[in-house]
Amino acid sequence: MKLQQFLGGIENLGPVNVEKRVFVQDWEAQLFGVHATMMGTGIWAWPHLRVLAEAMNPLDYFKYRYYIKWLGGMCHFLIERGYINAKELDERTDHYLKNPDAPQPNKGNPEITNRVVEYLWTGDNPYRDLVINPIFKTGDRVRVLDMPSSPHTRLPGYLRNKVGIIDEVYPKPILYTDSVPTDSVSVPQPIYRVRFATRDLWANIPDTGDILYNDCFETYLAAA
Repeated sequence: MKLQQFLGGIENLGPVNVEKRVFVQDWEAQLFGVHATMMGTGIWAWPHLRVLAEAMNPLDYFKYRYYIKWLGGMCHFLIERGYINAKELDERTDHYLKNPDAPQPNKGNPEITNRVVEYLWTGDNPYRDLVINPIFKTGDRVRVLDMPSSPHTRLPGYLRNKVGIIDEVYPKPILYTDSVPTDSVSVPQPIYRVRFATRDLWANIPDTGDILYNDCFETYLAAA
């Protein structure tokens, strides 16, 4: 099955949504706040969100707006980890749907608040200060592997089995975000900026000499 990550560069998928507002509805901003709290307290990482929000049938994936996918992934995570059970979640959801003006829990915890504020100020740094020798160097020809389908990947479908040139080797390894090990910390690995000629990607378009760049984890690549 081709997942939603394969669809870049494919025609006839309908109009592109050019909505520029970060939050279209108020609840989306609240959900982002929940996400930031989970990140700041360390119980949740970006790979969790990406894997769980995208682990759905590709046809269903296009039915829902961006933050609805977030909501589904976060609910699944909280139930799976035992923070809430499905029955309790259904009951609370039903309560607030019937009573939209009902007050929300607001116990407050200064320690958690400080950790979340610190996270919002410092953000995430995916680079890791580790010595990992890259297999490839600038100028090497590489072939993009046809990686097995997974709930989340940073590899566009249109690059699979294509040949490109290593344009830059990034100075530090970066967290591999296609999977979520049990300790919630993805294994770092080298990452490369790879240069592709668009004529090699889409043979039926005019050859205008255009170039496409894509950042690729080392595990995506093999020598060409």
